[in-house]
Amino acid sequence: MSIIEKSVLKTIVYYDSLDYPLTVEELELFSFRDSKDREVGNLIETVKGFYFLKDRENLVELREKRNEIAKKKWQKTLKAVKWLQSVPYIRLAFASGSLALNNTTKESDLDILIVAKAGRIWTARALAVALLNFLGLLRRRDQAVAPDKVCLNHFITDKSLYIPRKSIYTAQLYARLVPIMGGDELVDNFCEANEWVGDYVRGWPGCIKNPNDKIQMTNKFQIPNSIFLNLIKRAGEKILNSKFGDWVEGVLRKYQLRRIKSYHLTYKPGGRVKADDESLEFHPDSPELKIIERYNQTMIKLGFPELANEIDSGLTKT
Repeated sequence: MSIIEKSVLKTIVYYDSLDYPLTVEELELFSFRDSKDREVGNLIETVKGFYFLKDRENLVELREKRNEIAKKKWQKTLKAVKWLQSVPYIRLAFASGSLALNNTTKESDLDILIVAKAGRIWTARALAVALLNFLGLLRRRDQAVAPDKVCLNHFITDKSLYIPRKSIYTAQLYARLVPIMGGDELVDNFCEANEWVGDYVRGWPGCIKNPNDKIQMTNKFQIPNSIFLNLIKRAGEKILNSKFGDWVEGVLRKYQLRRIKSYHLTYKPGGRVKADDESLEFHPDSPELKIIERYNQTMIKLGFPELANEIDSGLTKT
């Protein structure tokens, strides 16, 4: 392979930073947008239908092993997240991170992005945290490693679906989201609100709305609708759709903000913790900076310094 699109090279180098080789289907969906070609020599190899940088053939076996681990993680995720159907004001749940990519290790937790009803984000989070904690399924903030525990690290609302954090890392992160609970209309709204992802990722929004089952297997992992759990949700919302519910939201907002602001990792450099009425984001140890630095260094090593200028999405600096 002597000539390839720079977009393909960029994509393979990016996923090399995740130790993850790509299939042809994935290259078609998740390649970065860049139409220019350039002579790159024999930088890319292929084995068993996977594409990777030269001398990185070991990634094929690594991906296969992690895919097997991910299958078990998915089973545990669905068993845990199904209970969130009973939580008032949760409208949509996405699997995220290494789980959505099927690139998990045995130590990986289960990242979930939640869309909650506007005006009730604090109530939705508090009840979700309380429920999963009671069931012994929640990753707590004092756990450095929490295998198979659900990590509720990102909440947005159905009126604040736009996520302004833009980089090659976040674009690929959101392009890889797998909707596992909720309706198609809200997924469509999420994709429309974040059309900027399409400026980075060629297959957006089809990679979420009409995914290739070989890649994300969304249909297989969709949580079946539970009439009983949804009855509990509706009963809770009927009670909380009131002035009493407004008071509860205010109390929970004040309590959670106080805990977030007093937490020692909230202001950790290189991470992001954000909390307001539109979004709650808890990534104090975000891998974004490390991945982008590795990407840039690899591009320089390969002789493409003009492609080694990617920056993070605005992580905490001091």
